[in-house]
Amino acid sequence: MLRRCGGGCNHGHVVSVSPSRYTVLMTAAAPQRTNIPVLAAAIAAIAACDIAMGLTLQLLPLIMEKKGLPAWLIGLNTAMGPLGILVAGPFIPRLVARHGARSLGLILLGLTFLCLLLFAAVPDYRLWFPVRFMTGVAAGGFFTISEALVISSATDQNRGRIMGLYTTVLAVTFSMGPLFVPWTGIDGWLPWIAGLVCVALAGLPLLTLRAAPTFEGEGKGAMARVLRRAPLLFLAVGAATLFDSVLISFFTIFGLRHGLSLAEASRILGLAIIGNAALFYPMGWLADHWSRGGVTLLTAAITVACTLALPFVITTLWIWPLMLILTAAAFGVYVVALAMLGDTFKGPEMIAGSAAVAAMWGVGGLIGPPAAGAAIDAFGINAMPMVLAAVYGTLVVVLLARRGQLVRPLADAEARA
Repeated sequence: MLRRCGGGCNHGHVVSVSPSRYTVLMTAAAPQRTNIPVLAAAIAAIAACDIAMGLTLQLLPLIMEKKGLPAWLIGLNTAMGPLGILVAGPFIPRLVARHGARSLGLILLGLTFLCLLLFAAVPDYRLWFPVRFMTGVAAGGFFTISEALVISSATDQNRGRIMGLYTTVLAVTFSMGPLFVPWTGIDGWLPWIAGLVCVALAGLPLLTLRAAPTFEGEGKGAMARVLRRAPLLFLAVGAATLFDSVLISFFTIFGLRHGLSLAEASRILGLAIIGNAALFYPMGWLADHWSRGGVTLLTAAITVACTLALPFVITTLWIWPLMLILTAAAFGVYVVALAMLGDTFKGPEMIAGSAAVAAMWGVGGLIGPPAAGAAIDAFGINAMPMVLAAVYGTLVVVLLARRGQLVRPLADAEARA
């Protein structure tokens, strides 16, 4: 049952009062305030863990390659992480409802610490497959919880900017992990100790929380409800995750086949990954002050135009600003999607939405590189940007058909249930 808030509420927000579902669109009875302590703790925790994950993703393939293992085996091991995220996702909302976000977050951090310890202590690569799967379960669950804390700590008025700040921190800290490798090398315990220290530090901000937020309500079936309510929102997230996996996997090869040196292609990609972080906060500001759907449509359209231009500018100086704009626009849809997630879902459905976002990273990692690789084998290296343009072009078409509406009205979602 839906009603308009009346009486002293002059905002006209729609509020769900259905006793059968835990779904709240907006509760505007009182002014919202940003929960600074929780926001700071969650961002600090996820930043430290993000450095460790960036290091691990770089370190394991290098060690396996040094062991002389074939590339397909290295790729299969890498896929274990996204698979773990996908398998764990549906269980996270129920576990959070039962144990609490803070307690479960600390447990998952402990499991992540144990997995990194096993990578260092047991050199048999065959054990690394189940351990990497468990790393995906643990780290994916921890990121789900931390992301939900960040989203719920923001207000409806500043959530776009907060998500821009959060995405900036993610981009910077993830890129820091691989920078450890030249200092630590890949042999012995030193690189793993660096990762273990980062994971341990990630737990400290959660321990300092005196009153961690709770996500009360029934967690069973929450992910299914979230996906029914906002399929387009998660399509946007999936586009960003697929873009990330394909670009990192194939851009250097794309540059090499067009005549760039390895160093130059790597520098262009590095600038794109780190430099675009400066544009996420302005995108969040625009989403707060203009339109969530408008920013998503605009950034998706810019992504299509930039990817189509890649083959024509790759050997010119224009490639530097183009890559900066391209990567910022491609991840702009992710920034807005996180803001919309917080606008729409509360309680266990907030956790379910964050778990679905994490699952999209798993889907992007599993589907993106194989699909792009098959297209490159069939049509040549310029198929790589064409694949990305097709993905974001589809997003643009669907957004136009839905008039930029990322989330279905509650009545429509309940009618489909």
